[in-house]
Amino acid sequence: MSDPARQGPRILVVDDDDEQRERLRALLAAQGYQVSLAHDADEAFERVEADPPECVLCDLSAPPSGSDEFCRRLKSAQATRLIPIVVFADLERLQRKIEALDAGADDVLGKPIDPREVAARVRSLVRMRGLTRELEDAQNVVFALATAIEQKDHYTEGHGERVAIYARSLAEHLGLGEDEVQAVHLGGILHDVGKIGCPDAILNKPGPLTPDEFQIIKRHPVHGWEICRHLQSLGSCTLGCIRNHHERLDGTGYPDGLSGDEIPITTRIMSIADVFDALATARAYKPAFPAPTCYRILTEEAERGWWDEELVRAFVDMMRSQELHRARNRARLRPLLARPAADEDAS
Repeated sequence: MSDPARQGPRILVVDDDDEQRERLRALLAAQGYQVSLAHDADEAFERVEADPPECVLCDLSAPPSGSDEFCRRLKSAQATRLIPIVVFADLERLQRKIEALDAGADDVLGKPIDPREVAARVRSLVRMRGLTRELEDAQNVVFALATAIEQKDHYTEGHGERVAIYARSLAEHLGLGEDEVQAVHLGGILHDVGKIGCPDAILNKPGPLTPDEFQIIKRHPVHGWEICRHLQSLGSCTLGCIRNHHERLDGTGYPDGLSGDEIPITTRIMSIADVFDALATARAYKPAFPAPTCYRILTEEAERGWWDEELVRAFVDMMRSQELHRARNRARLRPLLARPAADEDAS
């Protein structure tokens, strides 16, 4: 007969009190969990690195590696920041609970420990961790789809990443908030994910598309939005970038015919970044245009009413400033690169 404690989710108990650590182990094992034990923070991190748990119960009293410091370390690492932590503390002082929560604890339970409360809280956090994993898996699938699309069309390889960089840079240049900056970055990566449903023959066609073929291409923003809209990690701004990056300010874009203020600034930024990269890179139907030509076309289209003129000016200024910065750096490097040859001649 198999040991039930080795079949369920793994829980890590970090406690410098031997007696309490054993009580928690027995309680959790009886609930069907696989239990790992650690008596200090260093041992706990070794356990986490070897086999990440679904939840951590922590009661460390000895400074400097007490419970709060352990929480901060665990939550600051990308690989472990989503692991839920329950801290045990004396709750007679409200400030103690606030300190633990500020350090990164997902919950704080009082002492002495109530076995029923511990069991209920662990069940809840393990369930939430499972849902988080499902969302992470779903998001990874969508990002994999975005990569697969670019592999279908070698002309657009790296397009999503470049659009994300341009859009993020412009959002930061404009002083937008971190949420908006992150939204346009994710939107850039995922904006063409709906093209997964477009035939390769259309994506790679060297000549003009027929009206029927163009209607197929025009469906990709909605298809991308349908793929991504159930991902709770993507907010409305990112989803708007995916669905509406082909809208125009004058209302002649697609798929929803939005115009003017109906198009959020994040989506306007996405449109400019997308068009610039399409102009600046070779496609099956066109060569790559030099940067000055791209700026001229973008400006003309903005004057025509397609794009936000103020944002286009800001984008062009930003790009030219970056070009000037790179040119200055190259100029500084030339004397350095020339020195070895000059030294050899002198010798």
